[in-house]
Amino acid sequence: MAYHPEKTILYVITSLSVGGAQKALLNLACSDFSDDYKPCVVSLVEVDGIQQQFAQAGIPVYVLGLNHLVKLPLSLLRLFAWVRGIKPQIIHGWMHHGNLFATLLWWFSGRRPLLLWGMHHTPEQATLERFQHALVLKVGRWLSRFPQRIVYVSRRSMQRHQELGYATEHAQVIANGIPSHQESHREEYYRQVRQELGIPADALLIGSLTRAVPEKDIPNLFAAISLLQQSGQAAHFLLAGEGMSAANPALKTLLETVPDQSKVHLLDVRTDASRLIAALDIATLSSQREAFPLFLAEAMAQGVPCVATDVGDIAECVADTGLVVSSGDARALAKAWEIILQQTPAQRQTLGERAQQRITALYSLDAVVDAYRRLLRGLMPGNKHPETN
Repeated sequence: MAYHPEKTILYVITSLSVGGAQKALLNLACSDFSDDYKPCVVSLVEVDGIQQQFAQAGIPVYVLGLNHLVKLPLSLLRLFAWVRGIKPQIIHGWMHHGNLFATLLWWFSGRRPLLLWGMHHTPEQATLERFQHALVLKVGRWLSRFPQRIVYVSRRSMQRHQELGYATEHAQVIANGIPSHQESHREEYYRQVRQELGIPADALLIGSLTRAVPEKDIPNLFAAISLLQQSGQAAHFLLAGEGMSAANPALKTLLETVPDQSKVHLLDVRTDASRLIAALDIATLSSQREAFPLFLAEAMAQGVPCVATDVGDIAECVADTGLVVSSGDARALAKAWEIILQQTPAQRQTLGERAQQRITALYSLDAVVDAYRRLLRGLMPGNKHPETN
């Protein structure tokens, strides 16, 4: 693909694993925003994920391969040469490590393109207790004076970073955008996924597309599953994402605490997220920390009611279309599931329709694209009064 120097935006992201931040980037890069700014991507770490989906969309991806630090010097030299050849008008970091490397590329790009940072994480106390994360946050705090704009996906994330000393004068919130679903296959996927899992066609299915990392609080999720089963509810659970496999020793140990393990389906990393979400009766997250979880917003866009913990901007997003409980409270999480499971199908459908309407009104990809266009118009050379949202 040929690039015009004044029509290129270079995204620098930590990895292209299957996660909300990665999917948000794919959505933006594949939207009509790319008609104005042609996308190309640098991924710092090589993993199995959604790189193929970028390739299918014709978006060039340069994988730096920081999994192997011995290759770092040569990879950086090649990367600098690649970026100098592209001459991007905009360099947009995506996630903390991506922001640091975006700043590095901005320094060595041979020109001074616009520099944007994208924040997709809300640092809480547990994050600061981990040395690597604390170090990245401290370096980021010092570098935060360089980007022309820091884009946060939630107000809570912006607040927490500012409390940690990040620059405030160029901060703004643009939530992750959800593409509108022109054609619904929910009935078809509802049936297909149950056949795939080997469960009854009328089985109630609670699902979480998540990751086996501390901030997602998977132990709390399994504790809630055990409590729900002990209450006599016959719901099945679909759990997919990085590390969500019985091959993960920690997860295997948690699974052994569940009274009826046959009703917990661990699917590991999947690339058919939209299909799995469409099959759910309830979408759920048990996180201790979030910014703006794309999974819940995607579920709402498909008319699936949500139950999640009150972290990040989840309560604002879900509002009265689902239930929000305190983080770390397995009993409250199980009770919220039970309340929605005991509703009639018509009541759950009404909740889902309200959720769908809320996403369309407030969190559509079209609104995000418009926000980015306004942001960049305000930052272009010659405009002395940058626009903000």
